Amino acid sequence: MPLCTCTDAGSITVAEDPACTRPGAAQLVPIDTEPVVGETPIAALRSWLTPTPLFYVRNHYSVPKIDPADWSLSISGAVSNPTEIPYSDLLRLPKKTLPAMLECAGNNRSDLEPGVPGNPFEDGAVSNAIWAGAPLKPFLQQAGFTPDAVEVLFEGADRGEPAPGRPVVPYQRSLPLQVALHPDTLLVYEMNGETLTPDHGFPVRLIVPRWYGMASVKWLTSIRVLQKSFVGFFQTERYVMEDEAGIDQQISWMAVKSFVNWPEHGTSLPVGRPVAVSGMAWSGAGPVRRVDVSLDGGETWQDAHLDESALGYSWQQWHVDWTPPAPGHYTIVARAADDSGNLQPLETRWNRLGYCVNGSKPVCVTAE
Repeated sequence: MPLCTCTDAGSITVAEDPACTRPGAAQLVPIDTEPVVGETPIAALRSWLTPTPLFYVRNHYSVPKIDPADWSLSISGAVSNPTEIPYSDLLRLPKKTLPAMLECAGNNRSDLEPGVPGNPFEDGAVSNAIWAGAPLKPFLQQAGFTPDAVEVLFEGADRGEPAPGRPVVPYQRSLPLQVALHPDTLLVYEMNGETLTPDHGFPVRLIVPRWYGMASVKWLTSIRVLQKSFVGFFQTERYVMEDEAGIDQQISWMAVKSFVNWPEHGTSLPVGRPVAVSGMAWSGAGPVRRVDVSLDGGETWQDAHLDESALGYSWQQWHVDWTPPAPGHYTIVARAADDSGNLQPLETRWNRLGYCVNGSKPVCVTAE
């Protein structure tokens, strides 16, 4: 199937400063209002740091109202010393700060053919922020998990029907014990240098670097150490993807992926004038090793320049200098490879819930 599916690249003109993002004049692209779901606008995806008001929002239920003076986090289950952590105590502990991007597992769902149910995300259910909080590991060690512990269950204060007619339950997700004990799995209370906002999990949320966003539970209220695998709705009925044998497997790490953020699809470029073709790349399996870019719809490829921007668990900025040589229609494609040997596919493997969409997405432009 040809990468280019458009018939006319359109006539959008080049922005005076395509790298400039003005969060005060922009807002999330709305997907739903109850619960709140919104995408980061395409212009903000050109910035390494996503401003908090433009960071994508994917809520499963209504945002709970929580007074931090009354909030505490309990650690219970297969532990020898059950623990209760008040908000004030958490703030007094040494603070760890790290950049980390999050991507919703359903990002780019609208690209799938045939279509699938779920939030029709296009490109913007992905963002990058600087988070600050306390590592979870010392709290689990202090609680003293038992030798037969296998998972850690995280529960948020938000609750509702996970599907029409189903019993009301809180949002719950579990992590393997070794992931919960990773030194960069954080109990977060700050985002981009400020207190968490309600939509992003105030007063405390979990951040699990390199995992899809469903693992980073918001409005965290309790942690339970489990001796067997959790089988809740958002663990076994959602955020699963069938393997080649048709058996559902839980998704976890973000798939290797890249996208072109400039020029935008449909842009009109002047012939003979240099342009920096740019974008972002990331992978949950490890650092991005290279990004290949094609300016002719996949006929030929060249290595992109990787900028020195991949701090912590953030995405990797890349660019290729290009001068359109002649008038015409051009199809730009990017694909990333990570240190673990994973190569971004040109086409996504279709799945019934629309998760892990990481196929290369063409951007078509016209040179005039």
